[in-house]
Amino acid sequence: MRDRNAFLFSAGIALVGLWALWQTEGWAIKSWLYPRVILLPLIALAVAEAALTFRGKDGGSREGQPAADIELESTVDPALAVRRTWLAAVWILGLFLAVILIGFQAAVPLFVLAYLRAHREGWLLGLALAAFSALAFHGLFVYLLHLPLPPGLLLRMIGR
Repeated sequence: MRDRNAFLFSAGIALVGLWALWQTEGWAIKSWLYPRVILLPLIALAVAEAALTFRGKDGGSREGQPAADIELESTVDPALAVRRTWLAAVWILGLFLAVILIGFQAAVPLFVLAYLRAHREGWLLGLALAAFSALAFHGLFVYLLHLPLPPGLLLRMIGR
């Protein structure tokens, strides 16, 4: 075994996936369908990764050649990279807080509009993509999957 930590991590992910799969036993089909659709590939990939790591494979490296890896741009100033990382984290946190406060159905289109406007896109494009995201989100989660999306805390406080 080449990398003990990678093996333990992959095996741990597979075990957590199996435990979560076991937890769905006895649920109605509407309840267990989504978790199982996600868990089965997760478990299969984690087991495959654990098996490859156990056998000493390098994740796709060929004889004597290093494994392909993502090459990050090295010409970016480290201060700019840190700023961009913090900015991305703030956007993610903003979406998270918006979902908690006003719910998914309002937060997603508002997030799309705010993000596009912050990056100097026009109002027409911003409003069109926000409307499309609202329709796509509602169509997928509410209409097709019949998932109830509760309103956020603020909307519940005012009685909606």
